[in-house]
Amino acid sequence: MEIFKIAAIALVTAFCTLVLRDIKSELALFAAFAGGVVILLSVVNYFTDIFSAIASIAKRAGLAASVVTLLFKIIAVGYISEFSSSLVEDVGLPSLADKVTLAGKLIIVAMSLPVIIKLFEFIAGMLT
Repeated sequence: MEIFKIAAIALVTAFCTLVLRDIKSELALFAAFAGGVVILLSVVNYFTDIFSAIASIAKRAGLAASVVTLLFKIIAVGYISEFSSSLVEDVGLPSLADKVTLAGKLIIVAMSLPVIIKLFEFIAGMLT
């Protein structure tokens, strides 16, 4: 199972990060980042499977390709901001990590506005 490999990578990364914090703290950040990248790369196939399934469902539902593309971009912003926030928090800067999370959420809302506006226009059109 894939999760055992991911858990092993996470444990080795955590151990290396803890050891490096005592020896050379600057390298601890790079070890944590490298471990996170390895984990992300090991689940790339799952992302492609999920995106393919969403695209297939959207095609059957008759959604425009631009909506599906926007959905993928929103998902990517969410994951990138969460990953970055966690990494910044691991460095010991929780207030900066909160700001990264807030920025990610604001970007998601801004990206979603065209879809939200079209949804409200559709609802308003049905009510009149």
